[in-house]
Amino acid sequence: MRNRPNNAGFTIVEVLIAITIVAVLSGLTWASISQMYRSRDLIQERSGRYQAVRITMERLTQEIGSAFMAGPEFGFEEIPGEEPTPAEATEIPAQPVEPLQSGMIGRDDSIHFTSFAHQRTFEGERAGNVAEIGYFLRSERNEEGELYDVLMRREDITLDDNITRGGTIQRVLPEVESISFEYWDAGEVKLGTNEEIGQGRWVDSWDTTRREFAGRLPTRVRIKLVLPPQGVMRNNETFTTQVQIQTTEVMDF
Repeated sequence: MRNRPNNAGFTIVEVLIAITIVAVLSGLTWASISQMYRSRDLIQERSGRYQAVRITMERLTQEIGSAFMAGPEFGFEEIPGEEPTPAEATEIPAQPVEPLQSGMIGRDDSIHFTSFAHQRTFEGERAGNVAEIGYFLRSERNEEGELYDVLMRREDITLDDNITRGGTIQRVLPEVESISFEYWDAGEVKLGTNEEIGQGRWVDSWDTTRREFAGRLPTRVRIKLVLPPQGVMRNNETFTTQVQIQTTEVMDF
């Protein structure tokens, strides 16, 4: 018998159908993998944001909670509205010395204060736990030339006559929509009267160089941090906290 050619195999149509099925399955698989990577990146991005916000809020809480104010007996400025004692008025210093400033100068979008919250960052640093600390927003430009606000932190371990300047400045949070501070004014409490409880109120500024707030710090500070939308989000994210200040009166010890 003569050998006949083996005609078993796939036709062109069958090959095209198989290729189409493989292409469709590959596309579906790649879409699933891409979505998985996008979800992973989004989760990491949001986790990083929340981690940065948590660290920032904890640091603000610690530093503002440790704010203090001192008087002339510690080398600081006279308390506005308080008359010096006869001994202080007649005393002549050996050499003129500019008195140091302490207290708090807070606005609705910035805060500067003296605090016991300084932490040594390297061994042998010649500094105590006292420092001037400030938080404020500063505008910067991104690679596309667009303006955005950055939360900045200023710290000066050398106290001077102005708690709003000097020291080193570092970036804390990029792309901040806004930050606001409110200060709880408990008012003057008259002991032994019906006003002993006091009727407090939130105010949007606190300046211990003014007679109205002389010699005292707010009992609480409320912080509101707003960040712009991230990823697929459409709305801003808002974070709030309150800080209780431990020492609100002028130190006398």
